[in-house]
Amino acid sequence: MYSENNTFKMIFSLNCLFLGEASIRSISVDISDEIIVSNNRIKYEDIKVSHVKSLILSEKGINYSPDNLNLWKVDRVSIDKNDELLDTFSTENDIREKLGGELMQPRFCLSKYFNENSFKDEESKSAIHIIVQLLTTTAQETVKTVKDAIDIALKKAITDISIISPNDEMPFMERNTDQEITRIEKNIRNHLKGSTAKTDFNILVSGGAPGIGKTRFGQEIFKHLENGQNWVPPEWKNNLQLKGLYLDFGNGCRLDSYDDELAPTVIIGLRIAYVFFIERKYIMKFETFRRLVWEYREIFNISDVFVSIYDYLILQPNRQLFVFLHIDEFQLIDEWEFNAVNERKVSVKQLFKEMINGLASYMLGPPSFIYVQTFLSGTAPQVVITAKKSSKVSFEFANCPQLSFRALLNIAKHYAQKYDAEKFGCGTYKWMLCRPFLQLLEDTGGLPRALQYVFEVCFEIEADRKKFFDNIHDHHFNTIFYNVKHLLQARYNIYQTIETNKKLALELLYHSIDAIPVHRNTCLDPSDKDCTIENLERDAHIILSPCDDTFSKFTIKMPFFFICLYNDKLKIVDFNLEETFRVQNTMHWQDWELFVAHYEAFRTNLLMERGNRTVHLEELYRGVFGTVPAKNIEVRLKKLSVRQAQEQFPCSKLTEKGSAKSIPWEGGEVVVVNGASAEWGDSFRVLETVQDVRLFSIHQAKYDYNSATYTLKDLLNEHIKNCESSAYKTTEEKLFKKLAEYRHITIVFTTQPFYETNTYDDCFIISCNNFEQYFGPVFSSRATFALTKNINPNFSESQRMVECLPGVGRVTAENIIINRPYKNEDDFFEKHSRAKRGMEKHERENSEKKLKLDFYPFNVSCREGRIMNSSYVNRKSIFRDMVRNPETPKSRQSVLDM
Repeated sequence: MYSENNTFKMIFSLNCLFLGEASIRSISVDISDEIIVSNNRIKYEDIKVSHVKSLILSEKGINYSPDNLNLWKVDRVSIDKNDELLDTFSTENDIREKLGGELMQPRFCLSKYFNENSFKDEESKSAIHIIVQLLTTTAQETVKTVKDAIDIALKKAITDISIISPNDEMPFMERNTDQEITRIEKNIRNHLKGSTAKTDFNILVSGGAPGIGKTRFGQEIFKHLENGQNWVPPEWKNNLQLKGLYLDFGNGCRLDSYDDELAPTVIIGLRIAYVFFIERKYIMKFETFRRLVWEYREIFNISDVFVSIYDYLILQPNRQLFVFLHIDEFQLIDEWEFNAVNERKVSVKQLFKEMINGLASYMLGPPSFIYVQTFLSGTAPQVVITAKKSSKVSFEFANCPQLSFRALLNIAKHYAQKYDAEKFGCGTYKWMLCRPFLQLLEDTGGLPRALQYVFEVCFEIEADRKKFFDNIHDHHFNTIFYNVKHLLQARYNIYQTIETNKKLALELLYHSIDAIPVHRNTCLDPSDKDCTIENLERDAHIILSPCDDTFSKFTIKMPFFFICLYNDKLKIVDFNLEETFRVQNTMHWQDWELFVAHYEAFRTNLLMERGNRTVHLEELYRGVFGTVPAKNIEVRLKKLSVRQAQEQFPCSKLTEKGSAKSIPWEGGEVVVVNGASAEWGDSFRVLETVQDVRLFSIHQAKYDYNSATYTLKDLLNEHIKNCESSAYKTTEEKLFKKLAEYRHITIVFTTQPFYETNTYDDCFIISCNNFEQYFGPVFSSRATFALTKNINPNFSESQRMVECLPGVGRVTAENIIINRPYKNEDDFFEKHSRAKRGMEKHERENSEKKLKLDFYPFNVSCREGRIMNSSYVNRKSIFRDMVRNPETPKSRQSVLDM
């Protein structure tokens, strides 16, 4: 159309982009004082839109009828706003609504739309001016089947030759794939029998929080189907074609407004066709594929798509096709329909129900050559529950719980084996004696995604991953914790959830820490009826753990990482939790005192943030053992901070360690950690009852005395000691009178067991028996990690073993450390016969103080099994009943009353 012999003066240039292409693919068409079209000279003032069509086709180098071309003048601002999405746009609605498009009439002069004054600045010159829309006609192509339409879409498709990186997935554990295979076998048997009963067929569902492993579950089930053929019925033996399809509504096959006008079977059929024929074979997004086959969309119903897949795969007649169809993020179907109906005023489609019923026809009898087993994964099990009654099949939920600590260890062992980590001479990996690393694993709460991030951060430390394990004791695990925490924040955006609804965040944190059971319809924010547990499981990051086999009640589980993120925003306490409750922390007596004090501040402030202004002591100290009258005392709450004192209280002047600032203990706004070696409580706070009676809540933190049972006499002696210190060891008259105004309540926090059923007024105890009830599952795991275990030869320090193990002196203790690890008691005593003789002698002389050794982490499976043992659970239940209904308590004994 252009001749090299002609020289024209360019007036302006039009940047043109074909619909469905990225802006980088735009072409320029120069408009001069004269142009040549079909060997005709046309002056600038006579140029029409139809002439520009010819120029565009010539510049693009394609043979296409100008009649089947639409040109749209578009808005520059809208183009810039949607620049990254241009290659996803495919319809006239996109051009009109999203790009401000105006259809250019072919018979009108170009000057109606553009002239030399349209390009006065650089931004105007560089903008996209025209969107070119290619129109397809049935006259050009004969399309009768899905495959015909696919062939048209693939005419200029580019083959995807990208290399898939090697699989480095974590080992798959504690998901019962065998159970799901058995359910699939049952479905197939009923299919071959010709059954049409709803209860004979189950679509499999894996629901739960993001990152719990739902998608992976489906992938592993298909691997089992593929690798083991024991499930194949005799009728299909040697005649089966197996195919797995993965359809992701969250990434790759999203629902959007272009689905509004489609029938449900076409919406699903288009996506099944895309994942089978296009995805990972060609460089083409679903939106582009849909645009290219849009004219033929009606033939993409579920039935025709599966027939087309069968014809493509099956070359021999009468061969059986089994399709494992994994549909991920199915909750987005419900979300899309809600928006379509309420915002875009589309008629109700019931897409989820119609999809299930359409797929169910490939499970129900009579037998056919195409069988489809559907597996759903997503965060909204209530969508399935709602659809149960109106569906042609039933649903079976595949359990996807948090990983046990045993599984966490086994996954770590997998990597240790893979990277040839160092071992002891006995064959045990050395990393298993790295307590901060073990704590880091526990802090994941068994959430697979959190565990994945832990290993990602750990393996970034050394390019050679073997060195991570070999140098494990040299790593900064507090820094690793911090980095993992921020990866989880980036993934879950917990900060945004908290900022959106602070009240809801407080309730989630409270219910999680105290392990308070909830139902799916429990609403944690009365002002917002949508804040039900079932909605939060779909939209947020909560992990539900069933309380029993009925799956009617749940507890909300939060990894310690999440709790730290919550505190970052809610500021329950004025310090970062991970700094106070550090991973890299060997807890000693003084650390135990601080742990108790900081948790007291955290719990009190959380109650206040929830709106509690008064509480009974029974609620403030959950699970505490004490008399009913004392537990029923109602006190006012004040926000707390923790201060460490230089002096030993009681004293007239109490100052802060380090700063020497005065500690205003009387105001009741501090938990005071007493000076070293103080007789009068390790820490304390001031409380005031609703009757204006002032109390001392005096904490005694008792740290493992040979695992001996703590007695009622021990408890009373501690209380008497505190009272006597106030009464007799206060030399100043003014201070004495002041202390005499306070009712003294002693609370012993001990790592020892306590089994007695009676107690005294004003004497409370929280022992290892009820640690979890008071501290909650997350915080108690950090306390028990170092404190409530019995003596552990794998971790205990030399001095502690000398003090606690009879017959063990400093030399033996050092030998115990040198000869680590110890997998069990036999292993330990075989290496250290002196310790065995000493312990046996001690037990003969002190039958009530039987010593126990703990061999964590090598006895994890035993310990976890024991926790689930029914007699153990019953014993705990009986103990709790005794606490709630004690025998007639002994009268209050207060030395100050004498």
